[in-house]
Amino acid sequence: MIVIQANPNFDVLATDSRRRGFNDFLAALEAETIAFGRPVVLVHGDSHYMRIDKPMLGSRSGRRLEDFTRVETFGENDNHWLHVTVAPANPNVFVFDQRIVPANVIEH
Repeated sequence: MIVIQANPNFDVLATDSRRRGFNDFLAALEAETIAFGRPVVLVHGDSHYMRIDKPMLGSRSGRRLEDFTRVETFGENDNHWLHVTVAPANPNVFVFDQRIVPANVIEH
């Protein structure tokens, strides 16, 4: 599990200015994830849109890296948290459980 602050902008092209500064990091992360051959999780905040997904595409294959998972945390207006369990017997290794803080829930 790797934890960083900024959103590395997986959803934009490498030539997009929002990816500037992340291209080398993402290339190294891809190479290390492939070499590791087991589940890797990147946790980040920044845009604070809580999501758990598989956004990394292999630069050679153009297909999703199944062993890579991105977790973007709650934050800003959504002050809740995420419980993570490391479960070695689970093939995914990491198990995520959203924890909604009742005091922070608003009427819609």
